[in-house]
Amino acid sequence: MTRIYVGDIMHQGTVSVPAETSVAEAIALMQQHRIHAIVVVDGPGYLAGIISQTDCLRAWSAGSEYHEVMRGPVGAVMTRSVVTCMPDMELERAIRLINRNQIHRLVVVEERNDGRFWPVGVLSMSDIMRAIEAGQIGREVISDA
Repeated sequence: MTRIYVGDIMHQGTVSVPAETSVAEAIALMQQHRIHAIVVVDGPGYLAGIISQTDCLRAWSAGSEYHEVMRGPVGAVMTRSVVTCMPDMELERAIRLINRNQIHRLVVVEERNDGRFWPVGVLSMSDIMRAIEAGQIGREVISDA
Protein backbone atom coordinates (compact mmCIF):
# COMPACT_ATOMS: atom_id res chain seq x y z
CA MET A 1 0.00 0.00 0.00
CA THR A 2 1.33 3.42 -0.94
CA ARG A 3 1.60 5.83 1.94
CA ILE A 4 -0.21 9.14 1.49
CA TYR A 5 1.03 12.21 3.34
CA VAL A 6 -0.65 15.47 4.28
CA GLY A 7 1.60 17.31 1.82
CA ASP A 8 0.22 15.18 -1.03
CA ILE A 9 -3.31 16.54 -0.78
CA MET A 10 -3.25 19.69 1.39
CA HIS A 11 -4.01 23.11 0.03
CA GLN A 12 -0.60 24.75 -0.47
CA GLY A 13 -0.27 28.23 1.02
CA THR A 14 -2.64 29.98 3.37
CA VAL A 15 -4.93 32.97 3.39
CA SER A 16 -3.72 34.76 6.49
CA VAL A 17 -4.22 38.00 8.37
CA PRO A 18 -2.50 39.72 11.30
CA ALA A 19 -4.29 39.53 14.67
CA GLU A 20 -5.14 43.25 14.42
CA THR A 21 -7.29 42.75 11.30
CA SER A 22 -10.96 43.50 11.85
CA VAL A 23 -13.43 40.63 11.93
CA ALA A 24 -15.31 42.32 9.07
CA GLU A 25 -12.17 42.23 6.89
CA ALA A 26 -11.55 38.58 7.76
CA ILE A 27 -15.12 37.62 6.87
CA ALA A 28 -14.81 39.49 3.55
CA LEU A 29 -11.65 37.48 2.80
CA MET A 30 -13.43 34.22 3.66
CA GLN A 31 -16.18 35.11 1.23
CA GLN A 32 -13.75 36.24 -1.46
CA HIS A 33 -11.72 33.01 -1.27
CA ARG A 34 -14.75 30.79 -0.59
CA ILE A 35 -13.22 29.36 2.58
CA HIS A 36 -14.50 28.94 6.14
CA ALA A 37 -11.44 29.94 8.16
CA ILE A 38 -8.35 32.12 7.96
CA VAL A 39 -4.97 31.61 9.56
CA VAL A 40 -3.96 34.40 11.95
CA VAL A 41 -0.27 35.30 12.09
CA ASP A 42 1.91 37.48 14.30
CA GLY A 43 4.19 40.25 12.99
CA PRO A 44 6.88 38.03 11.45
CA GLY A 45 4.28 35.62 10.02
CA TYR A 46 4.32 32.81 12.57
CA LEU A 47 1.10 31.03 13.54
CA ALA A 48 -0.89 32.93 16.17
CA GLY A 49 -4.34 31.37 15.76
CA ILE A 50 -7.19 30.73 13.36
CA ILE A 51 -10.48 32.52 12.89
CA SER A 52 -13.40 30.54 11.56
CA GLN A 53 -17.04 31.18 10.88
CA THR A 54 -17.73 29.24 14.08
CA ASP A 55 -15.56 31.68 16.09
CA CYS A 56 -17.56 34.61 14.70
CA LEU A 57 -20.89 32.97 15.49
CA ARG A 58 -19.66 32.14 18.99
CA ALA A 59 -18.71 35.79 19.59
CA TRP A 60 -22.11 37.03 18.44
CA SER A 61 -24.02 34.43 20.42
CA ALA A 62 -22.06 35.29 23.57
CA GLY A 63 -24.05 38.50 23.70
CA SER A 64 -21.58 40.84 21.99
CA GLU A 65 -23.06 43.45 19.71
CA TYR A 66 -22.79 42.48 16.04
CA HIS A 67 -21.17 45.77 14.98
CA GLU A 68 -18.80 45.70 17.93
CA VAL A 69 -17.56 42.23 16.97
CA MET A 70 -17.27 43.19 13.29
CA ARG A 71 -15.13 46.26 14.10
CA GLY A 72 -13.01 44.38 16.63
CA PRO A 73 -9.76 42.55 15.89
CA VAL A 74 -9.72 38.88 14.94
CA GLY A 75 -7.28 38.37 17.81
CA ALA A 76 -10.17 38.91 20.23
CA VAL A 77 -12.32 36.07 18.84
CA MET A 78 -9.86 33.69 17.17
CA THR A 79 -9.00 30.20 18.37
CA ARG A 80 -5.52 30.36 19.87
CA SER A 81 -4.89 26.67 20.48
CA VAL A 82 -4.71 25.52 16.88
CA VAL A 83 -4.44 21.84 16.05
CA THR A 84 -1.60 21.53 13.54
CA CYS A 85 0.33 18.96 11.59
CA MET A 86 3.36 18.87 9.32
CA PRO A 87 3.38 18.07 5.59
CA ASP A 88 5.20 14.76 6.18
CA MET A 89 2.54 13.40 8.58
CA GLU A 90 0.73 10.34 7.25
CA LEU A 91 -2.77 11.26 6.09
CA GLU A 92 -4.34 8.51 8.18
CA ARG A 93 -2.90 10.08 11.34
CA ALA A 94 -4.07 13.55 10.28
CA ILE A 95 -7.62 12.26 9.75
CA ARG A 96 -7.55 10.79 13.27
CA LEU A 97 -6.48 14.23 14.61
CA ILE A 98 -9.39 15.89 12.81
CA ASN A 99 -11.86 13.31 14.12
CA ARG A 100 -10.51 13.25 17.68
CA ASN A 101 -10.62 17.04 17.97
CA GLN A 102 -13.96 17.38 16.14
CA ILE A 103 -12.61 20.06 13.81
CA HIS A 104 -12.86 20.73 10.08
CA ARG A 105 -9.24 21.50 9.24
CA LEU A 106 -5.63 21.30 10.32
CA VAL A 107 -3.17 24.12 9.79
CA VAL A 108 -0.10 22.61 8.18
CA VAL A 109 3.12 24.08 9.58
CA GLU A 110 6.87 23.84 9.31
CA GLU A 111 9.11 24.40 12.30
CA ARG A 112 11.68 27.13 11.84
CA ASN A 113 15.13 27.45 13.43
CA ASP A 114 13.78 29.34 16.43
CA GLY A 115 11.29 26.56 17.25
CA ARG A 116 8.26 28.53 16.12
CA PHE A 117 5.79 27.36 13.52
CA TRP A 118 5.26 28.86 10.08
CA PRO A 119 1.93 28.08 8.35
CA VAL A 120 2.49 26.53 4.90
CA GLY A 121 -0.97 25.18 4.10
CA VAL A 122 -4.28 23.83 5.30
CA LEU A 123 -5.66 20.30 5.22
CA SER A 124 -9.45 20.51 5.26
CA MET A 125 -12.23 17.97 5.13
CA SER A 126 -12.86 19.26 1.60
CA ASP A 127 -9.28 18.38 0.58
CA ILE A 128 -9.78 14.86 1.92
CA MET A 129 -13.10 14.48 0.08
CA ARG A 130 -11.53 15.72 -3.19
CA ALA A 131 -8.72 13.17 -2.81
CA ILE A 132 -11.26 10.38 -2.26
CA GLU A 133 -13.26 11.45 -5.33
CA ALA A 134 -10.07 11.63 -7.43
CA GLY A 135 -9.03 8.16 -6.32
CA GLN A 136 -5.87 9.46 -4.61
CA ILE A 137 -6.79 7.76 -1.36
CA GLY A 138 -8.71 4.59 -0.77
CA ARG A 139 -11.21 3.36 1.73
CA GLU A 140 -8.47 1.69 3.83
CA VAL A 141 -6.99 5.09 4.76
CA ILE A 142 -10.38 6.35 5.94
CA SER A 143 -11.42 3.16 7.71
CA ASP A 144 -8.09 2.86 9.53
CA ALA A 145 -8.40 6.43 10.78
